[in-house]
Amino acid sequence: MPKAKTLRHATDARTNEKIAALVGDHGPAGYGVYWMIIEMLHSEGGTGIGYNEKRMIRLGGQVGMEREAFALLLKDLIEVYELLVVVDELLVSPISYTGRSKARKEAGDTHTVIETTTEESDLTEGKKEATAPIPEGYTAKDMERHHYMTALVTARSKIKDHQIKPLAIDESLYIYEHYAEKRITAALDRIQQVSNPRAFGETAYNALRRLLDDGQ
Repeated sequence: MPKAKTLRHATDARTNEKIAALVGDHGPAGYGVYWMIIEMLHSEGGTGIGYNEKRMIRLGGQVGMEREAFALLLKDLIEVYELLVVVDELLVSPISYTGRSKARKEAGDTHTVIETTTEESDLTEGKKEATAPIPEGYTAKDMERHHYMTALVTARSKIKDHQIKPLAIDESLYIYEHYAEKRITAALDRIQQVSNPRAFGETAYNALRRLLDDGQ
């Protein structure tokens, strides 16, 4: 029998600020639906679920919720709790549950680096699933970090709304490796506060580097 694919999350995930807010507003049903969606994201290769009306109606049916109730919960998961984001017409998670994490200290901040630990059996299973091709010269881990950074930028700033050039793969990897996540999110929140993010740069990379290197 093929080995079941798995995902990893902390046993105290319910105490996470965003997840705790989800439970406070939607109760255990909201918590359960969130994890069902995360399971489905991973069962589809981790590349995301197509974000369109028909697919979201089917998704609501899969988790056993009435259509309007599910639409409201999904809207909150994206806009209020920022536990899901939409990137390139795909519903994805800005939080990685596919590997172990390790902490590093930088200027007093703790940065959680996701280390993908895909097992060989999982790679065999994954060949049966339709996944986006990995660009030449990059690894699956590189692409996971790139998608994580892209989702983080989308969730926490107005960069996409102002047609600012998104992060390229190399740019995502550089920021991921060189700056603490707390500093990255603070820079994105700073961008969110201005009416025109182009004031910080014509590309997401330039805007972030300007704020991060200035220590703002």
